[in-house]
Amino acid sequence: MEDVEHVTRTIKDYVAREFAQGKVDDLTTTTDLLEQEIIDSLGIFLLVGYIKETLDVEIAPEDINMENFKTIDAITRLVTAR
Repeated sequence: MEDVEHVTRTIKDYVAREFAQGKVDDLTTTTDLLEQEIIDSLGIFLLVGYIKETLDVEIAPEDINMENFKTIDAITRLVTAR
């Protein structure tokens, strides 16, 4: 399993590159991605695919919910728990 810092950095870089362009000045690991409209339901599924491809972690369908994808920290916890 990847270390937490690597997972966090990988996810944050992807979110910043693919979704946050111009939406937030300072994306942090605690930025509410849903409230700030950085990511939506389609974005969550794109992110799940990226996590599987890049980090080789399968996210179960029952784990795909708003709480697990609210912040980069929440996504990191989900990925490192797998």
